[in-house]
Amino acid sequence: MTDEELERLTTIEKRIGELAEEFGLRTTEIDFEIVSPQKMMEAMAYMYPTNFSHWSRGRDFERLKTIYDYTGSGLPYEVVWNFKSPRAFLMKTNPFILNVVVMAHVYGHVDFNLRNTFVSRGRELVDIATEARHAVKRFEEYENKYGKERVEKVIEAGLSMQWLQNPNPLAEEMDEDVLRERLLELAQAKLKKARGKNSNFAKKASDNEISQLEINIKKLKFKTPPEPTYDVLGYIIKHSRRLQDWQKDILSVIRTQANSLMKQARTKLLNEGWATYWHTHIMRKLFEEGWFDHEDHEVYTKFHSAVLAENKMGFNWYRIGYGLYEYIKERWDKGQFGPAWEKETNSNKRAQWDTGAMLGAEKLFKVSENLTDRMAIEEFFTDEFIHREQLYVYAEVPNFMRPGESRYVIVEDDPEVIRALLVAQHTSYGAPMISIWDGNYKNNGELYIKHHFTGFELDSIYENGALEYFYFVWGKPVYLETVEIDVDQDMATGERIVEQIPILHIYNGRKHSIQYLENSKLP
Repeated sequence: MTDEELERLTTIEKRIGELAEEFGLRTTEIDFEIVSPQKMMEAMAYMYPTNFSHWSRGRDFERLKTIYDYTGSGLPYEVVWNFKSPRAFLMKTNPFILNVVVMAHVYGHVDFNLRNTFVSRGRELVDIATEARHAVKRFEEYENKYGKERVEKVIEAGLSMQWLQNPNPLAEEMDEDVLRERLLELAQAKLKKARGKNSNFAKKASDNEISQLEINIKKLKFKTPPEPTYDVLGYIIKHSRRLQDWQKDILSVIRTQANSLMKQARTKLLNEGWATYWHTHIMRKLFEEGWFDHEDHEVYTKFHSAVLAENKMGFNWYRIGYGLYEYIKERWDKGQFGPAWEKETNSNKRAQWDTGAMLGAEKLFKVSENLTDRMAIEEFFTDEFIHREQLYVYAEVPNFMRPGESRYVIVEDDPEVIRALLVAQHTSYGAPMISIWDGNYKNNGELYIKHHFTGFELDSIYENGALEYFYFVWGKPVYLETVEIDVDQDMATGERIVEQIPILHIYNGRKHSIQYLENSKLP
């Protein structure tokens, strides 16, 4: 990029910031840096501008480099970090007009990151950029003192568990002692009620029921955790007797980064849709004001169309998010909401419904501020929207009319099924739901964890490896309650029968073993 182009880009960025404010977006100073493709690959592989080293970073870098070297693709147009002082990379190989689009897109991201309750909370909890930079130095000291292999072993264990987090984005981990006291207060109140001491009209429980409540209270005083926790790394860091302080520090860094990244992952659809929605409006205004010529417009249209292209073998969240905001604005501008709208069943009346409410813009800002992707899917992915955006499940099959080519056919278009699929995807984000039930199982300091089945059984290879990492950081046998799926067919009806078989997978540091459970036998 020439000095003249850089100066022009700086001038245009100032106007983009002004337009963003005119549209009602929250703005702050953004650090834009124009970088080489190599630098962009490093940013993607290391997750942050500066981060701790691990062999997996090099693997990811080489994969990106190979794709880029042979295809010229595989890299994003931009990378933006949700830091207290937002930072974004633009690629110097981008056409000039594309970097303008990217800057407008970044302003949309920054507004969303400042506005959205969940994303902004992640930024407020910790200055992740500073933490990552400081971690680099500490990790290097650990390598010099304890050896690279030992350090990498801890990192690998942490990375294997980093996404085992609470599926509820509103959940906040409470101090274990505080939680135990609250649970004991509730249990004591329940016991008092069972004894009939709260009221002359309360029915006294049986002696056996009272005895069981007393036993539960005694157990609760020493049970760890007091109730199941999804914060797997947090619990291990606090309670593992095997780990040394430097190892706990490594796991803490990984946990902090993963928690921050997961808060952004929970809003990827809304965030990318928001940035795309506003870059579209900002670019439209810039073209109206005469900042660019016809040739620029052709280049812009090409890249904008690529961003919004349909992907039949997956979901393009830029396209779907943009379409969602357009859909919401259209409905709320026409007053297509509320009891009267919900009760109306006549399709013609619904199609022509327009009260002139013009509340679309206000609704958009509320959605971007208060929802996660899952919430948005549950509330706004109506049958109408799913059919409008053709959010179907496709399969690629041979095109017999044109040998050697393939075509896509719809294999699922039921909105109810599609919604269920998307909700499931946006609950665990591909990671299994694991919680720790007992850190002192059999009163011997052993670890009992549970897999919460959501429709897919665990992959046996990853399952074995994960339990070995659990043993590595815990130091004692690990018990995993999960299920095996048995598929059979009714010989009389031909009906497919799917059975969930509870199992207990045990790893004692030397070998894996499986016990079949008649029923769940949680401690």
